[in-house]
Amino acid sequence: MIAIIAILAGLLLPALGKAKAKAQSAACQNHLRQLQLAWFMYTTDHGDCLPLNRMDQGDPAGEVWSTPGSWVVGNARWDTTATNLERGALFPYVQAAMLYRCPADRSAVIGQPQLPRTRSYMLSGFMNGNPLPPSSQPEVVARIRATYASIVRPAPAQVWTFLDASEGTINGGSFFIWPLAKTNQNGNWLHQPATRHNGGANLAFADGHTEHHRWRWLHKELGNERNEPAANAADLEDLRWLQAGLPEP
Repeated sequence: MIAIIAILAGLLLPALGKAKAKAQSAACQNHLRQLQLAWFMYTTDHGDCLPLNRMDQGDPAGEVWSTPGSWVVGNARWDTTATNLERGALFPYVQAAMLYRCPADRSAVIGQPQLPRTRSYMLSGFMNGNPLPPSSQPEVVARIRATYASIVRPAPAQVWTFLDASEGTINGGSFFIWPLAKTNQNGNWLHQPATRHNGGANLAFADGHTEHHRWRWLHKELGNERNEPAANAADLEDLRWLQAGLPEP
């Protein structure tokens, strides 16, 4: 009897694990959809202006923090409470701190391994962001959009906004990568997306839809906002896919 139970458990557990993973990914996409809706509502209430997505260098360890007035405030690696979510410009439209965290995110606050982080998502730095060095280049600045109406090329359905960020590179709320037009560093990562959903991440787009994208290279765990080249051809293909979803000048 014990052997039969063990066999049945061996058959059922993988199926249950897959079902749980699918449920977590669906919940994650719902969270992103709610944040995207809040982004739309803010824009409608503010004369087509996108919510601020600004960052600054700050302590500890010179890390990047989102500044007051931005869609979110603080640094996900260090925030110990939901206060910085509540201080963000989108929280009045969201009213639920749980929507800022992916259900599959198992990362913890730095120095407090038993304390889960409050946020898993970042917003494209090209959505009213302020690139900091080394990303403060003309090729980057020319693509930053301050109003929804200025998101023209490519179409809003092709421009990603919020995404599931890598546990290793998330910090402030602004996600930056080099645009493809920057020829000398466009094969380098700055921030990186998560791989926690079946080797992929969930993203929201400027037209309001969300989708899951599975990466070809799954080991995206560089340090905090490192300007380092893609690991190999598969990793570079993943970077190119994200670059194709950036606003064009």
